[in-house]
Amino acid sequence: MTLAHRSAGTPLPGVMHERIGGYALADVTFVQAFEADANKVGRDLADALRQAPTAAVHHLEVPPLGVVVQAGPALDGIAGRLAETVSVHPDCADVTAEDVTAALRGARADVLVCFLPTGATEAVHTYARACAAAGVAFVNATPELVANNPELSALFAERGVPLLGDDLRSHLGATTLHTALLELLMSRGLRVKDTYQLNVGGNTDFLNLSDPARSASKQASKRRALTSAGIDASEVAAGPNGYVKYLGDRKVCFLRIEAESILDAPVAMEVRLEVEDSPNAAAVIANAVRVAKSAADQGLTGVIDPVCAFLFKSPRVGLPESEGLSAFQGFVSRAAAAASAPEWHGHREARPLLASARQEVA
Repeated sequence: MTLAHRSAGTPLPGVMHERIGGYALADVTFVQAFEADANKVGRDLADALRQAPTAAVHHLEVPPLGVVVQAGPALDGIAGRLAETVSVHPDCADVTAEDVTAALRGARADVLVCFLPTGATEAVHTYARACAAAGVAFVNATPELVANNPELSALFAERGVPLLGDDLRSHLGATTLHTALLELLMSRGLRVKDTYQLNVGGNTDFLNLSDPARSASKQASKRRALTSAGIDASEVAAGPNGYVKYLGDRKVCFLRIEAESILDAPVAMEVRLEVEDSPNAAAVIANAVRVAKSAADQGLTGVIDPVCAFLFKSPRVGLPESEGLSAFQGFVSRAAAAASAPEWHGHREARPLLASARQEVA
């Protein structure tokens, strides 16, 4: 069944809430897009999404969106093996943070989602500062530290702008499964002895991560997520482990946990999880952009900690899986109450808008 054939009110698989803060997914409108890839700059966003080296499956025919992809500041965004595949548009060399701020203001954007490649610390921080200056909420889907950066988190608080991050979790991916299983074992009083998480994939995200110099922040992020689950993850192998081109946008996780139960009886499990990577991220972004807009409507500023433990691998305040979910659901409930308050309707400007910053589309 396609989306067009679904009746109103029919739940969509993977969409946790029809509305967050009064906003449905149909309320999200793309108004601005930044890229460094020469294949995508200058194209309508709908057309750019289909250009190589994008590996994402086209589940829907997207009509022209009327949003021309602009050159963004490349900086350290394209490097390593990714530079062998992606040609940087020449205009990117001249784009500044001030240009990004002006474009966001001109588009009247509310939220920017940052999907820059892992390892692009300078570029991610440049977009973050541009958003803070423009008054645009920032969703940091990358492992580069923004919410966990004291200077940047303070900047968003001072500017009165919401900030979400860091390192987007897949909706049901390796980290989510791993932390949920760890919590299950520990809730039964088992002692976790050893564990590992190996991940391979075939999109440009995994191509970039196949360079050790680019993947360090991703591995650190995954270990932080496992630490929040309640184990000592300082020496746990968890992270991207290989680029397998034929997998395309599929990601495969091999997971093992060894534990001890009563009388030191051994317990071991092995799991193979295979997902389509881009939709798995989209399901979380469906939550994150509406949370960010709702937070702005409520006057919340800086890092929105109650939602980050559920939506991101490296939140500023980490929580076990069930506690993170509970905190997220609590925010959604409070946002619904705020959106339904009589005095709310004259305060909120009904223009939920979205911008995106990408330098590789997996």
